[in-house]
Amino acid sequence: MTDLRCEIEEDHPGLHAAAVRLLDSSPPESVWTQWADWRDPRTVLVLRDCAEGNGKPVGRDDWCTLFTGHPGACSCGLLDPEHEKFLAAHPAYRHLFERDGPEGFLAD
Repeated sequence: MTDLRCEIEEDHPGLHAAAVRLLDSSPPESVWTQWADWRDPRTVLVLRDCAEGNGKPVGRDDWCTLFTGHPGACSCGLLDPEHEKFLAAHPAYRHLFERDGPEGFLAD
């Protein structure tokens, strides 16, 4: 990956972070890089995956893709503004992200 983007909610405290690689481990872990500003990442570490979900029934469930103890909200409760902008400009792709009918994956 050459274009890192912080995966934690906007305006969070602490370091920025981006997942680099998922690991096939038990408990589930991933390789993350962290940085203090938009310069080159300085740290690479293995962190346990966050175990929080959105509490919806199977088929509508979603799980946090961040690491345990991350600052801010879990990823399953966040909207990605760049993703939403893409879908607004290209509505034909929205069906790829929908589940269980017209209310879709992104709707509550």
